[in-house]
Amino acid sequence: MFNKLLRILHWLEDSLLVTLIISMLLLSVGQIALRNLGFSGFLWAETANRILVLWLAMFGAMRASRLQNHIAIDLLSHYTGPRLHRIIHVITTLFAATICFIAAYYSWQFIQLEIEDGSNAFLKVPAWFCEAIIPFSLTVIALRFLFHSTRPPVSHEQHA
Repeated sequence: MFNKLLRILHWLEDSLLVTLIISMLLLSVGQIALRNLGFSGFLWAETANRILVLWLAMFGAMRASRLQNHIAIDLLSHYTGPRLHRIIHVITTLFAATICFIAAYYSWQFIQLEIEDGSNAFLKVPAWFCEAIIPFSLTVIALRFLFHSTRPPVSHEQHA
């Protein structure tokens, strides 16, 4: 049951990633087409596209952390045995989880300030809604790092 729910959540996450890419492309191509036809385009499109880039980056980071395909500086695993490699893996993933939790906490504080401010990002979309992906995705990434700290490290051959 849990694995099925996890597969559905992963499918949803991947689908949102694809939807964000397609939306960004359509919005950009639409702006170019409107400007080439002599129209000014949508005034809000550039802001919306920047927000789509933010969301795309955060969902991409979530996917990378899910697949353990994120950027990692791994100098020691090539020179250590399996036991020490496992210890280093646990320490580094717990450290990464801690950093992500701290960043999520402070980004949530930022969202609180944006809610109080009441500003809009574009049209009538509140700025805090557009930025809410930051604490959400950092929390998801932190939880994934916590989960990965309990699992054996993924070898480089598995990613090739």
